[in-house]
Amino acid sequence: MRVALRLAYEGSSLWGFARQPGRPTVEGILLEALRRSGLMEDPRRARYEAAARTDRGVGALGQVVAFDSSSRPDEEELNSLLPPDITVLSSLEVSHAFSPRREALFRHYRYVLPLPEVFDLREARRGAKLLETAQNLTPFCRPEPGRSSSCKLFLVGLRVEGNLLKADFLATHFLRQQVRRMMGALLLLGEGRVGLEELWELTRRGGRVGWEPAPAEGLFLVRVGYRNLSFPPSPSAVERLSRELRRRPGWRSLEMLRMLREEFDGINKG
Repeated sequence: MRVALRLAYEGSSLWGFARQPGRPTVEGILLEALRRSGLMEDPRRARYEAAARTDRGVGALGQVVAFDSSSRPDEEELNSLLPPDITVLSSLEVSHAFSPRREALFRHYRYVLPLPEVFDLREARRGAKLLETAQNLTPFCRPEPGRSSSCKLFLVGLRVEGNLLKADFLATHFLRQQVRRMMGALLLLGEGRVGLEELWELTRRGGRVGWEPAPAEGLFLVRVGYRNLSFPPSPSAVERLSRELRRRPGWRSLEMLRMLREEFDGINKG
């Protein structure tokens, strides 16, 4: 059978998602847990694939991986083999041809951070509209040989809630460091340190790489969307992840916890 897992991770103490020799990463830890559980030995033979690749320090509520296996995972058993900052929220049997990367309709990231003392939300929203209609997003990513630099943005939205600034980014896919670099540009714009004309120049004409990326601490992958496929979290997994998020300081952990509880409560009410 082919199995898909929905993963959540806090990310602060991890070196990103993708495997790196000698460093703790989400993927490296997950693959070792899958091996120990007997669900998968060789990732290549099992056609293992992940939906997204997150940077060092970035969190997630909705990462998706898929692989071929002879049995359906027991989520509680698998979670017992994982550290508390990584949780399998749900598992699902999917079609033999399912590809979590190619079949994703969108990827949704959210930034949450304290509102800067001086911040022009209206100007930052103008910048967000420029990004949504950008003809060239190359200045907002780290080039990767052999990978296309095209990306269709659906939404770049900003709002203020109390003393927090929240930003949502939705696209078919994102280029390396793209979300962090776009957020960095919008912060500079809202704080008045760059002008709208400079951002327009980058989005229309390209050229030099844009400004430095915003820190990873406030960013997490909210969801990867698929047609006719959903991954409702199990009660035990929600409780496990909630305990970990409660003990972690920071605005991101609080936002992830709020969204997780809101999703779970909505499922129960439905």
